[in-house]
Amino acid sequence: MKVKRSSLLIYSKASILNYIPNTNAVYYLRGIADENSLYPIYYIGRAKRGQLKRILLNEFYKNNWKDIVYINFIECGNDREAKALQKYEVLRHKPKYNFYFA
Repeated sequence: MKVKRSSLLIYSKASILNYIPNTNAVYYLRGIADENSLYPIYYIGRAKRGQLKRILLNEFYKNNWKDIVYINFIECGNDREAKALQKYEVLRHKPKYNFYFA
């Protein structure tokens, strides 16, 4: 699996529009430091090619998750790789906003 990891970005409209690629990816929505983690992961999602910006902008405008401060992502070669990575990462990190995979 060939992946490209992003740097941590501020969760903002400008970051989404300027730095988010249109590739297959797993994305991480993160909060600010707490007693357990420097940048705790609150949600791990997956997007197919061409959908990542739309998904993140939609979530940003809904503003349901007021504690999200940062985003980052991992680009994947195809959707199958992204789906497998998302499942692995959700099981590993157990983010508070994900419904866990069985």
